[in-house]
Amino acid sequence: MNTFAKIALRNILRNKRRSLITISAVGIGLGALIFIWSFVEGAHRQMITNYTSYITSPVQVQPAGYQTNPKLERALDNSAALDARIRQNPTVRATSPRIRAEGLIASSEASVGTVILGVHPSREILVSTLNKRIAKGTFLQDGDDQQIIIGKDMATNLNVGLEDKVVFMSQAADGSIASGAYYVKGIVDSGVTEIDKGLAIITFTAADELFVMDGRPSQIAVQLHAVEESTQTAAGLRTALNDPELEVLAWNTVSPILQQWLDYDNTFIWIIVVIVMIVVAIGIMNTVLMGVLERTREFGILLALGTKEGQIIAMVGWESVFLGLIGTAAGLFLGLTSSLYFQETGVDLTIFTDALNAFYMEPVIRPCLNFKYTFLSGVMVLATSVIVSIYPAWTAAKLVPVKAIRSI
Repeated sequence: MNTFAKIALRNILRNKRRSLITISAVGIGLGALIFIWSFVEGAHRQMITNYTSYITSPVQVQPAGYQTNPKLERALDNSAALDARIRQNPTVRATSPRIRAEGLIASSEASVGTVILGVHPSREILVSTLNKRIAKGTFLQDGDDQQIIIGKDMATNLNVGLEDKVVFMSQAADGSIASGAYYVKGIVDSGVTEIDKGLAIITFTAADELFVMDGRPSQIAVQLHAVEESTQTAAGLRTALNDPELEVLAWNTVSPILQQWLDYDNTFIWIIVVIVMIVVAIGIMNTVLMGVLERTREFGILLALGTKEGQIIAMVGWESVFLGLIGTAAGLFLGLTSSLYFQETGVDLTIFTDALNAFYMEPVIRPCLNFKYTFLSGVMVLATSVIVSIYPAWTAAKLVPVKAIRSI
C-alpha cells in the first residue's frame, strides 16, 4: 500500500469515534437510498402491472386515429387474421378482441353515463384480472349474452344488485339507436374510481348485436409475458404489421397521465438523492477538515521536511476515499439486506388502502432491487467522498510551514 495511504488509514483510526459517526452517516444514507429506490421500483412495477391488467393492456392494436377519436365506425376488418399475426410475436402471451362504446345505463331509479366493453369472457380473463375483482356474483362466461358486469359505485348509484335489470342506450355503428336490457351477474370492486363508477362489461356477441358491428372489434388487447417489454413489443408489432390503417400503442401512450405521474414520482426521488449526497458530503468534509485542523503542526513539519504539496493532497484525499469506501460497503450491505428482506415479506400499507387503490397499488408493496440505481448510488457516494476532500486537502497543502509548526 502507498505510504501516504497507510498514514491516511492510521489518521482515520486515530479518532475512531468521529470516523465511526461519519461512516455510519454514509452507510445509513446509502442504505436508505438503495431501499427507497427498491421500494419505488416495486411500487411502480405494481402500478404498471395492475394498470395494464385491468382495462388498458400493455399493448393495444386499433384502427388509426381511434385513440383520439374513438368512434364505433372505426373498427378492425379481418380481425381474425390480424389477431393471429399479433400472436405470432414471441413476447405476446394472449390477445382479446373488444368492442368499446359509451352511452347511458339506467335502472328503474336512476341513470349514469358509462363505458361499455364487449368481450369474449374466456379470452378476456387471459388479458385482464377484473374477473378476480368480483365482489358479488361471478364474472361472465361465454354465452351470457343477457348478463352484465358493473362496478360497485355504479351499482350504488343505480341502486341495483345481482339479478336486477339495467338498460343500456347509445348509438350503433350504423347510426341507429342501440338499446339493450341486461341482468347484473357480477359487481366489480377494483378500488379504482373510473372502473367502479363508469365501466360495464357484456359479452362480445351481445355488443356486436347491440352496436351492429358485424363481428368487427374496436380494438385488440394484447397481454405480454413481461410488461416491461411493452414499448419494444409495440414497436415490433408496428413494423411487422406495417399497416397505415392500424395504430399499435403501448400502455404509456394510451395513458400518458400514468407515465407522467411515474416521471413526477422519480423527480422527487432524485431530490432525496441530492439531500442524501449533501448529508454524505457534510459528514465526510467535517471529519476530514477537523482532522486537518487538528494536525496543522504535523502538516507544517511534513512540509518543512520537503513533503510535496501533491503528497499532502494525496494523503488527505486517501482519508476521504477510505471513509467513503467503508461507508459505501456498510450502506450496500444495509440497503441490499433490507430490500431483499422486504422483497420477501412486503411492506404492509393496509391503512392507506383507499389511497393506494386510486393509484393501482396493492396494500402490500414488495421492493424490487434495481441494480442500475444501486450501482449508481454507490458510485455517487464514492465520487462525493473524493470531491469533498478537495478543500481540506488544498487547505493542508497550502499551509506555511513556519506558521503551521507554531500553531498549537
